[in-house]
Amino acid sequence: MNEALMTQHVEHYKKNILMQIQQNTLQKYTGIPVVDENRLFYTLLPLLNGEEWNKSEKISAIAVSLIFTALAAHDLVKEENASSKAQQLQVLAGDYYSGRYYQLLAKDSKIDLIQQLSSGVASVTEHKSRFYDLQEYTFEQLIQSIQLIESKPIEQFLEYYSFHEYVFIMKEAMLLEVLKKELASFEKNERTFYISKSKIFQLNKVSLILEIEKIENALVRDVRSSELLKEPLKQAILERVSAFSLEKQLREG
Repeated sequence: MNEALMTQHVEHYKKNILMQIQQNTLQKYTGIPVVDENRLFYTLLPLLNGEEWNKSEKISAIAVSLIFTALAAHDLVKEENASSKAQQLQVLAGDYYSGRYYQLLAKDSKIDLIQQLSSGVASVTEHKSRFYDLQEYTFEQLIQSIQLIESKPIEQFLEYYSFHEYVFIMKEAMLLEVLKKELASFEKNERTFYISKSKIFQLNKVSLILEIEKIENALVRDVRSSELLKEPLKQAILERVSAFSLEKQLREG
């Protein structure tokens, strides 16, 4: 599968996801739902690598993406004005997207996957709380929490359908992307969920840079040497990694 076809697959799935949650009244007040194309790319890794997917795998991939859309909607709720009409509708939108993921999987008789994903969402919520409470977590613990928050439902989806070999690359790539974005935001003195909630990140710029360099070097090495990934997908992943290169982020900062 060449790069153009990969892009078409990602765009096709994104359109399908948005069709699943089309609701004019909600979108009038809350805007277009968030569907992260980069996360969708890593959700679709097996498909983009030429693996044969049946109807259930395609439905489940859409459902997993809806989980992140629901979480993103809830994240947009402002703590200081959560009771306003707009914010209440934002909560309602997140609940609606979450309900659609349940509905899709239930219709496909994937009750066991629903149970696993529900447990995963609970774990995501638990780890997000680390960035709200006042407990002293180490830098390493927070990095692990970020990785879980960014990738847990995708990991469960891949494991459920026995695409185990793709999990490590997906998790490292998702972690790398968000850490580079956090560093760029830090350099610009911008607030993000992780930076604004955690004093540890505010005080550990050097540690963050070193962590990024370590993950990127290992990821590039593993992708290049992979016997699983076909060459076009290797190149697509490496291009995505370089698109968020550390040097570029620092220059822009």
